Amino acid sequence: MKTVSPYGAIASLPWSLALQSILGCGLFCVGAANAELLIESSRIVYPQGMREVSFRIQNLSAEKPALVQLWVDEAETDAGPENSVAPFILSPPLVRLSAKGRQTVRLMYTGESQNPALESLYTLNLLEPPPAIKGSDDVDRVNFTVRSRMKIFFRPRGLKGNLEESMKQLQCKLVDMEGTPTLDCYNPSPFHLSFLGYKLGNALEKGPDSNFGMFLPRTRANFALKDVDKLPRPLNTVAFNFINDIGATVPVEFALAAH
Repeated sequence: MKTVSPYGAIASLPWSLALQSILGCGLFCVGAANAELLIESSRIVYPQGMREVSFRIQNLSAEKPALVQLWVDEAETDAGPENSVAPFILSPPLVRLSAKGRQTVRLMYTGESQNPALESLYTLNLLEPPPAIKGSDDVDRVNFTVRSRMKIFFRPRGLKGNLEESMKQLQCKLVDMEGTPTLDCYNPSPFHLSFLGYKLGNALEKGPDSNFGMFLPRTRANFALKDVDKLPRPLNTVAFNFINDIGATVPVEFALAAH
C-alpha cells in the first residue's frame, strides 16, 4: 500500500544555494531558527472551483522569530520547490514569523488538468532553516529541516457521494498470500481514505491497533498480519479509525467477507 508520510527528511544545501532560493522567491528574511511551528489545520481539502483556500501557520516560540519556506509537490515525489510540478501556487512562498506571530497563507489552484473522476493527492511542505554551521570544507552551510508535511486533497466537482459515505464502502476480507495471513481491502470510492489504525476481531473483542495508513481511490491494499494466533476468535470483523476532512476520527466497523 502506498502512503504519504507526515514526516520529512533533512537535506543539506550550501548557503549560497539557499540564499539564491530565498532571493528567487522575491523576499529575503533573516531570523533565528528552531522555532516551534504550528499549522492550524491537519489537512487541506481543495474543492474544484474555489478561487483559493487559506490556512494559517503560527510560531509558538515566545522568544525566537522563524523563517519558513513553503511549497507543494506531488504526493509520490519528494521534489524540492525548484522541481515541483504540482498545479498550485502559494502566497507567500516564504514567511518570516515574529515570536508568537501568525501568518495566513493562500493556496491557489492553477487550473491544470486533473482526473475528473478521482480525488487527487498532493503534499504541502514547510521548511525552516536553522543557523548556519561550518562544514568540513570550511564552507558555510545551512541545513533545511522539513518541519512538517501535510496532505492536500484536490476534490473535482461532480464526484459521486462524499468522504464519510465512502468510508462505509470499504470491502475487506482475510486471505492467504503465499502462506501469510493477509487482510485484503478494496476502496471502490473516488476518495482517499486515511486512517489512524485498524483492529481485527469480532463483535465483542478486538485485537491491538495497527499502524496508520491510507487507501487510494479505487485501489486494493494488502496488510500482512502478525501473531494471528493471538487475535480474538472468530475473526469476522475489522474496525477502522478513519480521518475526516477536519481531522476528526470516524470509527467504522466492517464484517469480513468470506474468502
